[in-house]
Amino acid sequence: MHAYIRMLMVGFTGMWMACGSPAGTPQAENQQLGQAKISWQDTLADLGTIKEGADVTYTFTFKNTGNADLQIQQVIPSCGCTVADVPSVPVHPGQQGHIVIHYHSAGQTGEQTKQITIVSNALPAKQSLYLKARIIQP
Repeated sequence: MHAYIRMLMVGFTGMWMACGSPAGTPQAENQQLGQAKISWQDTLADLGTIKEGADVTYTFTFKNTGNADLQIQQVIPSCGCTVADVPSVPVHPGQQGHIVIHYHSAGQTGEQTKQITIVSNALPAKQSLYLKARIIQP
């Protein structure tokens, strides 16, 4: 009788391992939920030469190439001279979205590079965008 029960346990263990992760495990839940992915049209905006004090706007375009809704959770500019408008609604798989950056060049001169960190539910969770400009006196 003990040998029979042992054989049943070995058989069930083999079947369980062959079937992969049981429902409810993190691996199975991630496969069911999917994953958002950001594909950027560009990550560097070269604004060229602008006069000190000018306000410039640039739009970064991205596409959700994943298989789950993409949610931009936070935008962190490297300085107070940069402000971002981000989508407040999720970007569905296959759809495009935009992050509009407003750059205020007042008080700056010379070559400038500004970083904008994007935090989302995509992998990787943090990604960087960059603004580059040469600021001249008016």
